[in-house]
Amino acid sequence: MSARLAHWAAPLAPVRRRVALTFLLPLLAAVRAEGQPTGLRKGDEGGNLERRASSDEGTETETKYVAHVMPWFDRVTYRGVQGNHWCDADYGNSYYESVFGRYSSADPAVIRKQLLLMKTAGLDGVWIDLQIVEWLPSIRAIVKEATSLGMNFAVVVDNYAEPAIVDTVKDDMQRFMAMPNYYRVFGRPILPYYEHPWRWGSTKMPSWRASDGRRPFIIGTFMEHPDGKLPEGYDSLFFWHTPDIDWLDSYYKTPSLALKVGSVFHSWREAYADRKHVAPYMGYLESTLRLARQHRPYFAQLATWNDYTEGTMFEPAWLANVSSPSACADPRKSLWHDTEKTCAQIAGKAVFTAGGVIRPCTASAYEAAAANGNDTAVDMMCSGSGDEPCADVVDCSRPVGQLFGPPREGCPEGNRSAFAELVTLAGELAGLPAANASATFEAILHGWEPDLPAPDTAMSAAAAAAPAGGCFAFALAILLSARLPLSS
Repeated sequence: MSARLAHWAAPLAPVRRRVALTFLLPLLAAVRAEGQPTGLRKGDEGGNLERRASSDEGTETETKYVAHVMPWFDRVTYRGVQGNHWCDADYGNSYYESVFGRYSSADPAVIRKQLLLMKTAGLDGVWIDLQIVEWLPSIRAIVKEATSLGMNFAVVVDNYAEPAIVDTVKDDMQRFMAMPNYYRVFGRPILPYYEHPWRWGSTKMPSWRASDGRRPFIIGTFMEHPDGKLPEGYDSLFFWHTPDIDWLDSYYKTPSLALKVGSVFHSWREAYADRKHVAPYMGYLESTLRLARQHRPYFAQLATWNDYTEGTMFEPAWLANVSSPSACADPRKSLWHDTEKTCAQIAGKAVFTAGGVIRPCTASAYEAAAANGNDTAVDMMCSGSGDEPCADVVDCSRPVGQLFGPPREGCPEGNRSAFAELVTLAGELAGLPAANASATFEAILHGWEPDLPAPDTAMSAAAAAAPAGGCFAFALAILLSARLPLSS
C-alpha cells in the first residue's frame, strides 16, 4: 500500500520479512495438520456453485450469511483530498480507520484478503452495492476474486444517486446473473434493491429479464415498506439497521414474507458533516446474531462490511487517532460531535433506549456497568448520550490506532482487538476458537492464505523447538515481532 499503518511505519529489511514468513507459514501449516481449524469449512472449496444455483434454492434450511460491501473507495484525488470517499469533505469523515489503510475497492490484493477474512469467519458470499456505473470496475474485480475463492455473490441495486440505475446497468446485471455463483432462489437470480423513495418517489422496477428469460427475484427494502405488504413486482424485503431489536424481531415474524433476509450488525456511529440519520448505538452484535440463530432466515446480511462513514463496518478497524497529523477524515466535524447538546437534542426527538433499558454510550455508563460486575461491559448495548453532550459518546470496544491495544480513555481497562466482531462471527458461524480466529485473521492480513497447500517442509527448526501444543502462539509471536506490512 502507499500508506503504511502508523505502528508499522518503519521500513523493514527484506531479509526480516523473508525469515518471518519462512517461520510463520510452516508453523501455521503444522497447526493445521494437528487438527486446529482454520475457519474454512470443509466442502466450501469450490463453493458448491451448481447446487447453490439450482431450482431448489430458497428451500434450504441453513442460513447464508453474506456481507454487504461498499465498492466506493479509491485512491484518486477528489476535491483536493487523497482518497475518494475516504476523505471527502461531506461524507468522508469517520471515527474509524481500516487495517488496510485508505485502499482502493478495485485493488485485487486487498479484495482477496477481505474475502479470505469473510470466508474464514464463516460467510457464504457478498452482496455488492451498486449506485453508479463508475463502481462497476470495482464490482467486477470483487466478483472475479470471489469466484476464484468459491464464494457466491449478488449485486444490490441502490438508487440513491440515480432513480433509473436498475435499467442503466441492465447488460451488466444480466452478465452477473448468468454466472454460476450468482445467488438464485427458486431458480431465479435475486435482485436486492436498496430503495430511496424519499428522493425519487416510487421505485422503478427493472424492465428486463435475466438472460435465461426469468424475472429477477426482487428483494426490496423493509424500512420503506414496514407493514410488510409487498408492492406489485416485489418478491420479498430485506431488513437493514435499527436500535430497536424488537422491530427486527417483528420483521422475522412477518407472515407475508416467505423468504426472509435478516440483518446482523453491531453498531451505528455516523460522522457525516452535512446530514444526520440516527443517533449512535453500539453493542448489538450478540442480539442480532441471536435473532438470526432463532429465526433462521434464508439470508442474513452483515450490515455492513465497510461503511466507515456510518461506523457499521465488520472489516477489521480501529478507532482513528484524530490528533494524528495524517488524519484527514476528522470525526469531530460530524453533526453529532456537539460539546453542548445531547444526542436527543441534535436529533430533535427522543433517542431509542427501550424505555431506559439500553444505557447511553458514555464512559460513565460503561463504568457503571463494570462496577455492577458486568463482565461484558465492553460489549454493552448502548444508545445515545443520555443527559451528557453527544460529543461524549465513546466506543469502548476497539483499540486506538492499532490492531491490539487499549481503548479510549475512560473505558473499562484491558486490551481490545480490531478483529473483535469477526472473531465473534468466526465462533458463531465456523466454530473457530477466538485465539485461533484472531491469529488466522492476522496471518491473512500479512498475505497467508488458509486454503493454500502446506509448504514442502512441514516443520521448520523453529517449530520443532517450540513447546508442545504452543505452535500457534509461537507462530503468532514471530508474526508480531516481524511487524510485516499489510500489503506491498
